Amino acid sequence: MKKALKKILSLKHRYQILLVIAVLFGVWFLFGRNSQKVAVETGIVKVQDIKQTVASSGTLQGKDTANLHFQSSGILKYISVKEGDNVTKNRALAGLDTQELSISLQQAKNTLRDKQAILDKILDDVKGHSSDETLTQRQTRTTAEVAKDNAFDNVRDAERALRESTLTTPINGIVTKVGAITGASVASSDTIIQIVDKSTIYFDAEIDEADIDKVKLDQEVKVTLNSSGDRVFNGKIDKIIPVTKTTSSGSTVIVVRVNLGNPEMTFVPGITGQAEIITKEAKNILTVSQDALVSKDEVYSEANEVYVQTNGNIVARKIETGFVGDTDIEVKSGLKEGELFVVNPANITPSRTSGGIGNIIGRLFGVQRGSGGGFRGNSR
Repeated sequence: MKKALKKILSLKHRYQILLVIAVLFGVWFLFGRNSQKVAVETGIVKVQDIKQTVASSGTLQGKDTANLHFQSSGILKYISVKEGDNVTKNRALAGLDTQELSISLQQAKNTLRDKQAILDKILDDVKGHSSDETLTQRQTRTTAEVAKDNAFDNVRDAERALRESTLTTPINGIVTKVGAITGASVASSDTIIQIVDKSTIYFDAEIDEADIDKVKLDQEVKVTLNSSGDRVFNGKIDKIIPVTKTTSSGSTVIVVRVNLGNPEMTFVPGITGQAEIITKEAKNILTVSQDALVSKDEVYSEANEVYVQTNGNIVARKIETGFVGDTDIEVKSGLKEGELFVVNPANITPSRTSGGIGNIIGRLFGVQRGSGGGFRGNSR
């Protein structure tokens, strides 16, 4: 090795230069021929509010919903409202044909009179024989009494049907559904009219079961509706409904009801949208993007490192972190407001050798050792 070094030193100066050039060319050929300079993206260390959130989808709903049914079947005589109408509590909205109901009531009364007469005749036959009434007589009397009681119940049902042949709304609200037409035959199971109380508007958010422990009453919520563009509706959690449901995708969710108050909007129950529930928040703190952390696996560690751009150099800086938001993280120490940090540290591949060939390779990759242990890069 020493002999080779002596031979090199004994060469004329021009040959020494040529030898150095050849060595550098070899290094470039092996390491730098196809390399590209790394573009460095930077962000600004700033003071701001950051938060943790739970996101979900859901639908717009009213305070209450009333599905109106007749208590008995019949022919629909009239409907006095249409979809979109506003109605007030106790207003009559629809009615059945009472002629048929009146006939049914009269027939029920006639049957009751008949059953009562039969029973009276049987009671008269056994009068004075209460102590020696035969089993046959007792059976006949009991059958007549039951028939009379049933006839009496039928009269009461017919009277109730006539009395309830008119549908009235139990709430104030808007008509969202009319499910029959005049002259049609309707059953007691048919929804004739649906009323929704829109005095308070709610957003029913479907929260994944994995996130439900983060959700509490009175947490602030920001809601956007697919029908309202970028407009944001502010609300608070009013109720967590303690029942699970399975979505069409197979996920298990819990419905959380968000009170939006009574904002100015075109209210249509069932409109879809998205909710952002703010579960935790830190205000007026110094922050950087979580993307700036050199070790992403240590995002929840108090000690971390970022690359900072200073005087054209990229310098590694130890920082102490705190509150973790959705995208940003608190910086307790190590940085100052207004400093520039590298957003894409994974693209920085500095050589940490002390010079010589290592520094040449660093230059060829567009990242060099800078003063104070830093690395130069190309910013944009």
